[in-house]
Amino acid sequence: MFLDLLNNLAITASFLFIAGKFFQNRNLERDNTVRIKILLGFGAGVLGTLLMLNSIHPNETVIVDLRHLAMILAAVFGGPIAGVLSGLIIGAMRIILYGVSGASVIAAAVTAGIGILIGLLALVRFPKILYKYLIMNLICIMAFSVTILYLLNDVVLTGKVLIYFIPFAVCGNLFTYFLAESIKKANENHRNIKYYKLLAENSSDLITTHQLDGTFKYVSPSSRTILGYDPDELMGKNPYDFYHPEDLSKISASHDTILDSNQDDVVEYRFRRKDGSYVWLETTSKKMSGTGIETDELICSSRDVDIRKKLENDLIDRNNELKRISNMDGLTEIYNRRYFDYMLSEEWKRAVEKGTSLSLIMFDIDYFKFYNDTYGHQQGDECIKEIAHVGKMVLNKPYDLIARYGGEEFAVILPDTSENGALKVAETIRRSVQVLAIPHVNSKVKPIVTVSVGVATVQPTKEMNHLQLVVHADDALYKAKNAGRNRVHFCDVESEETKDIVPQS
Repeated sequence: MFLDLLNNLAITASFLFIAGKFFQNRNLERDNTVRIKILLGFGAGVLGTLLMLNSIHPNETVIVDLRHLAMILAAVFGGPIAGVLSGLIIGAMRIILYGVSGASVIAAAVTAGIGILIGLLALVRFPKILYKYLIMNLICIMAFSVTILYLLNDVVLTGKVLIYFIPFAVCGNLFTYFLAESIKKANENHRNIKYYKLLAENSSDLITTHQLDGTFKYVSPSSRTILGYDPDELMGKNPYDFYHPEDLSKISASHDTILDSNQDDVVEYRFRRKDGSYVWLETTSKKMSGTGIETDELICSSRDVDIRKKLENDLIDRNNELKRISNMDGLTEIYNRRYFDYMLSEEWKRAVEKGTSLSLIMFDIDYFKFYNDTYGHQQGDECIKEIAHVGKMVLNKPYDLIARYGGEEFAVILPDTSENGALKVAETIRRSVQVLAIPHVNSKVKPIVTVSVGVATVQPTKEMNHLQLVVHADDALYKAKNAGRNRVHFCDVESEETKDIVPQS
């Protein structure tokens, strides 16, 4: 008896696996044509016939079969056409196999009627597919039970038949449901894999999967275009061997973010192509999910952004150049007044935070109006350029800054510089200009170009304003001019004490 039941289940399973393989690339619940529905009905008819031929024999007097399982499958996957056709085929085969008799005709008619009924029931939407199987099975059990009672006309004998038929029908129905749904799910996964593989292999982006340490497991064919490698050349290799050394830290940080938080992350980096050059990639990475199985893999989608990055870098370079130009004085190629005002404010804030000294030097060319009147404005411009160059060359600290303050006047910011240091720089500027020995026959100081220099030093506090330093440096410059020019004059901002530094030569 149980071997007979197993034999019926094995036949059903074999048909389901064959049908599953045959319809592997088709969604039977959505893409059925009339031809497919007829094919399903015919196949279910063959299955039902085999189940009739392999009846279950609980004892010598009781015989049952599970032909209705085939009709349920036909109705579920093929709708009314398949359900009705399977019922007609199985009913006809009942007469052909067992001869024409009253019992055969009645059994055949009931089978065909059940096929029609459950075929129509297939049109009804159920919350769960399992409910459809169970209700169809219940209808079949009830119909066959009434038929058996009518044909046997013996309640006791009918009870002996049903005590086996009903449990076998329920077990067979549940077995058929779970196996059919499992095959259907496997086919859906197969179609999804084919679909997404087709997308990956025809995508202009690079699609890759990786082990958690980064090792390539799958590489899409676009690697040939983007990286110059065939997919097989990258499989099993670690991408960290191809990353630009300067990008390793941010790639590693992105990798850790994905592993620790299970969130996707985007990173831009350079990857070494087969020809040795580097290409910029923008990669979105995440842990693989949604496959229905647990997996420790990463999936990445990489886009070639090399042109965009080059344009961005070019734009950055252009912006930096524009920024540099906007901060520079066009004539002298040192910083202009606008940048001087900005940097003095910034250095003041920095000195307040660090508690360090800040010095300011202001100097201008003595009797420059007479120079212009004597030698012309073009030569005057050349003179200003030479003085600016000298002032720039004197500075030796990276944060020292010289700017053209206006006309023939210059300003020098000396961060973290004491009075003595500032005076040394100021005197060096004065002497270096004098050493140039630029002729200036109408100067009232010497027959060469000279400069007067004002110096102010302060240790800034929050209560003070950086403009005070400018006022005192300018005042020191004014006093240097009044004292005879070609000299350095110092002003201590806090004590407001001033002193004149007599020229050494």
